[in-house]
Amino acid sequence: MSKRDGNRQRFAFRPVLTLVAAALLLLASALAAGYQYHWAQSEHRRQLTVQARILAASVTAAIAFNDRAAAQEYVNALMLDPRLDAAAVYGDSHREVAGFQREGGEPIADSLGNGGRLPRDHLLVAVPARQGTTPIGMVYLRAADAPLIVQLARYSGVALLTIMAVLMISALAVAQRVLTRANVELRQRAWELADANERLSAEMEQRARTEEALRQSQKMEAIGQLSGGIAHDFNNLLMIIKSSLGLLQKKLQQGDPLIERVAQSARERIDAREGGQGTQVPAQELELLERREAWHRQNGRYLEMAQGGVERAASLTHRLLSFARRQPLSMRVLPLDGLIQGIQPLLDHSVGSRANVDYQLDSRWPVACDSHQLENAILNLVINARDAMPEGGRIIVRTRDVRVDAAHPMGELHEGDYVHLQVIDHGVGMSEDVRGKAFDPFFTTKPVGQGTGLGLSTILGYVVQSHGAASIDSEPGRGTTIHILLPRAPAESPREEPR
Repeated sequence: MSKRDGNRQRFAFRPVLTLVAAALLLLASALAAGYQYHWAQSEHRRQLTVQARILAASVTAAIAFNDRAAAQEYVNALMLDPRLDAAAVYGDSHREVAGFQREGGEPIADSLGNGGRLPRDHLLVAVPARQGTTPIGMVYLRAADAPLIVQLARYSGVALLTIMAVLMISALAVAQRVLTRANVELRQRAWELADANERLSAEMEQRARTEEALRQSQKMEAIGQLSGGIAHDFNNLLMIIKSSLGLLQKKLQQGDPLIERVAQSARERIDAREGGQGTQVPAQELELLERREAWHRQNGRYLEMAQGGVERAASLTHRLLSFARRQPLSMRVLPLDGLIQGIQPLLDHSVGSRANVDYQLDSRWPVACDSHQLENAILNLVINARDAMPEGGRIIVRTRDVRVDAAHPMGELHEGDYVHLQVIDHGVGMSEDVRGKAFDPFFTTKPVGQGTGLGLSTILGYVVQSHGAASIDSEPGRGTTIHILLPRAPAESPREEPR
């Protein structure tokens, strides 16, 4: 049960609690009224008994001498008390000596005479008149009923207090109910505001991520366009330089005709002399021949260095074009597991003896890819994983088939079947700042001169150009996992086995 439901349930029981409280107050007031009534009767009876005793003491002599007039005078004196309804004095012969009753009232009979019993009436008391210790008569007094106005006045205070208490409890209950309802509404509104705030925060965070992704995409697109344009122009210049170097090499190989004739003549004479048939070769011609050979060797080295630089520049241009997604791809349909198995010896040799590669190849679907580009990408990732573990360790190359749909989203990929490639190391890892820049062109954590920073950016360009996606999971001290997802090739596509 939720907190909101519990509050509603407690709120539902409050009217019952109000009724119970009101009933308890009514019961308490009834008990108080009953106690007051009983106490008033007891007090009235006590006062009536005192009056009867006084009258009995006053009329004892009159009873003894049978003086009715004197006894009647004492009885008539009690008529001044409006609370008395009747009085009677009886002698020892159970004859009435004196008495009175109000108008409409009945005379008091000697109910105790001849062994009788006094009626159960709280308004009637009987006191014996004694001479010494000898009873000589009986005095009866009967009180009048209290007027209705007196009885109402007696209980109106209790009733009024009870009504006020019930009204107060009812008012408090109503106020509490209204307050509880207001609290429930306020709490519900607070929850709604909290939910709205959470949704707004999530939307703001999503918007910030989207804007950051858009800025990154625009930045990468701009850098790609710039890199692609520069790479094309640079490639054209390289072609000119390479052609010029080829012509220069050809020209150098041809040499000067005069020098070549002199050198040829010198060679012939040297050959003839070695055969014992020639004449002495002048020292000047020998020096000229040696200088020519040294000049050819030196220029050959220079040409080789220049051509090597051109080749490296061409490779850099190729990588720039790959990053800019302008490199023509030679797409083939082949199983990714087969491609990895084909370059397994190269990967094992590249990591050296300090690390070992664990292959967990569980993919069955083919992919459409440029095999050379993909082989270079996997080799680059494995070498990066090796470099991230200076003390050595285990590198995991894992593949599996995945389905991307609404129930299992993966980034910005469209729905469909993909082959998931992972390269996992347990090395130094990356901080969040480094991870966010890892795919940027020319960004590298290696020392100057040990990397161009185009490795991961080139891989990203190739993967995106192949309609896939790449991402990085990393944590400092816990290692790094590179994810590459390539779309599954259509079933009707012709499949090739990797070479």
